[in-house]
Amino acid sequence: MRKFALMLVSTAGLMVLGNVAALADGAQATTDPTQAAAATTGDPDKIVCRSMDPPTGSRLGSRRECKTQKEWDDIQRQARQQTEHQQSNGYHAGIPGG
Repeated sequence: MRKFALMLVSTAGLMVLGNVAALADGAQATTDPTQAAAATTGDPDKIVCRSMDPPTGSRLGSRRECKTQKEWDDIQRQARQQTEHQQSNGYHAGIPGG
């Protein structure tokens, strides 16, 4: 019984370390500074393709999206505005009287 518990804990630890390494690899792939710098300069009507990560919890489903640089810039601007709005106004859970 004790060997089984030890094996279970060590297997869980290896799985966690594997997931952390996979997340780090995915973050590096999507935030390549040379690709980001090259994409932000130049013609706003130039088509730029980016690899999109698969949905969380899956290794399948990665895809490539192609949009104009202006569209990518608009998406980034909207995400930044939404984040700033959330940070400045806080999160309201809809609690009465709150």
